[in-house]
Amino acid sequence: MEITVQQLDPVNVQLHIEIEPEVVNRAFERAIRMLGKTVQVPGFRPGQAPIAVLRQHLPEEQVRNAVRDLLIEESLPRALQQHQLEPYTSPRVDIEQLQEGEPFRYKAFVPLPPQVELGDYHDIHIERAPQEATEEEVQQSLESLQEQFMELKRASDRPAQPKDRLVIRIRSLEEENAQPSRYMVILGESFGELDNALAGMREGETKTVTLTFPEDFSDEALAGKMKPIEITLEQIHAPQLPPLDDLLAQRLGMGTYDELREFIRTSILADKEQRETERIESELLNILRQRSTVHLPQVLIQQQAERELIDLAERLQSQGITLPMFMQEANLSQEQLIELLMQRAEVKLQNTFILLEIARREGIEVSPEEVQAMVQRAAQELATTPAERARLLNDPELARRIRNELLLDRTLRKLVQIVQNRAVVSSE
Repeated sequence: MEITVQQLDPVNVQLHIEIEPEVVNRAFERAIRMLGKTVQVPGFRPGQAPIAVLRQHLPEEQVRNAVRDLLIEESLPRALQQHQLEPYTSPRVDIEQLQEGEPFRYKAFVPLPPQVELGDYHDIHIERAPQEATEEEVQQSLESLQEQFMELKRASDRPAQPKDRLVIRIRSLEEENAQPSRYMVILGESFGELDNALAGMREGETKTVTLTFPEDFSDEALAGKMKPIEITLEQIHAPQLPPLDDLLAQRLGMGTYDELREFIRTSILADKEQRETERIESELLNILRQRSTVHLPQVLIQQQAERELIDLAERLQSQGITLPMFMQEANLSQEQLIELLMQRAEVKLQNTFILLEIARREGIEVSPEEVQAMVQRAAQELATTPAERARLLNDPELARRIRNELLLDRTLRKLVQIVQNRAVVSSE
């Protein structure tokens, strides 16, 4: 076996491996024998047929794949050990030549542990902007809660008013026998031309107008088009909102209306404080990335990008959207989407390894008891059977992932606290 080593950068090594033809030939025989144990050949017991006969009963691609796996499983660990290489994650293999009677040649891209040249983080100052919950915000939230308990009352004795729920019928006048379509709209929240046409109409009234429908109109036959139409107002339903009082508060699980207002105020403030914390974290990580150099194996970035793609597809699927639909809506080609995911993966990994290096320097740790408690909680929430729960409780990968998440979160919170305290001292 011949091995050529090329150091691509501090964390990426390329091995070019060539295996002798005679070794390749033996691997073909072994692969055929191994696969032949599952093949029924007339006149022979399983696995006992001659090599030449077994070849005729096995797909060529299946044999080649088995040979490839045998040769790589035997040669790659030896090559890594010989050159004292410890991959951080599984190497990526590119086959150059695999042919019986010829040398087997392949490249292995070996990812080494990421390296972080950490910039100074001791002089970073980020001020926390003061947050408050205004009376207007509290009132808007209360009105939103009112709408959750809104009831509709038929209002056939008066003209349509803003906020009314209207059942209307629209018929295109461009076609003589066009059938009308029925819609439910909120007066004042549809689009300008339609709202103007409906304002002041009564039940049973019909009006002929020409409207330009917006591009996002719910009916594709009308969206983005200018059409002469006939509008008929069939029903008017007036919204009836409950009063803002103790009774509404009790329906929402509060004792009094004042308690409800205070709960909303506290919730708004907590949400703003959380968003301010996230802003500080984002700015802090951006500064750390600018000051530091992180060497990442390309294979690791690709693997992270693949996970990002899977997560994106699952989120879209939960919303009833396919990946092609998303790319079309976002005006992205497949290559552009992959590039964006690669960039996102690289930033995420840079953040991760910068924080891990800071945790090491600052002596930030997570205890085994904390990890085990989180593993038990995850198993309780995720498992649907006792067997699945037992598997999760003993899953080292789950424990490792939880430990890293706890450590990263603890380190980031510690950094935020540090930069905020420095900002306060600096301002004084």
